Amino acid sequence: MYIGTTPPNFQEIDRTIEEILEGISPDFLRLLKRNFERNISNFIQGSFKLELKLVCDSSSAISSLISFARKGKSLLHRLIKEPFLRLYAPETLKIEVEKGIIEIAKKHNLDKKTLQHTWRRDILPRIRILKPTDFKALFKGFLAVGMRDVTDVPFVALNLQLGAHGVITYDKDIIEQPVVKTWRMGRVGGLITVFKKGAFSFFIYSKVLPNILLGLFKIGVAILRTILEILARIAQFFANLVGGTIRAVSRLPDWAQLLIGIAIAILILQEKTRKIATDFLKELGEAIFGFASQVYSALKDLLEALAPLVQISIAVLAYLFDSYQETINQLQAL
Repeated sequence: MYIGTTPPNFQEIDRTIEEILEGISPDFLRLLKRNFERNISNFIQGSFKLELKLVCDSSSAISSLISFARKGKSLLHRLIKEPFLRLYAPETLKIEVEKGIIEIAKKHNLDKKTLQHTWRRDILPRIRILKPTDFKALFKGFLAVGMRDVTDVPFVALNLQLGAHGVITYDKDIIEQPVVKTWRMGRVGGLITVFKKGAFSFFIYSKVLPNILLGLFKIGVAILRTILEILARIAQFFANLVGGTIRAVSRLPDWAQLLIGIAIAILILQEKTRKIATDFLKELGEAIFGFASQVYSALKDLLEALAPLVQISIAVLAYLFDSYQETINQLQAL
């Protein structure tokens, strides 16, 4: 995670965002997804569904099972839990994978029960099994791959029927057909990462950042108001002091006011008195100037301390905007 006083570059911010996203629960990711889908139209024209709809074929499922059996993990196991990915498959998938498990267990010397358990518990429940029923989709699917491998037709047909974004496959026959887009698991993972960063960045940009700026503005206004109130009270004190003195003297008899006037005139004419008054006014002015200087110095130090934070904030703001803009670009390109 980035910690420092100089503006980070996008790579540093990106690493920090990735670390944050690793610790975010699926429920919070779903919240980020809903926030993006509901509010993105406030910033740009149009609405977007922040998810990748794909048909999962047998080759990608079996490849993931082999990886999981050997390494204890696979990209499909991780991605299938993401709210940004929705997987579909025809009934054919279950038949082919169950058959494939027996074959790969023998071929790769893997435990068949472990493969079956992983498939039935972790992967299959997260894939929506649907039957391709649209005649036009089935016909187009047959024209695309039926002459090479008829068992691939349901996968292509289901993609056409749903209007999905493509088929995740390592099957050469499906990859080489020109009708539907095909995906490898690594590319799917890359796009899901873009979606996650975009949803998180948009949440910060649209929800968190405005509240932070409003809070900073209120703090600044409160500090300025406090300083002005202090200065106003000092001015009011001296105004009340002078005004109270004048009012007190005005209530005295005329002869008393005359005596006070004569006494003030005599004091003014005396050099010692003038010196005392001058020194008092000088010290008062220095005290006020000193207070003002301290306030200025404190504000200057505060602004200097905030300057790196402002630079970092600008860099982060640029990253957030770039991140959710890239998400929109990827959605439009699907």
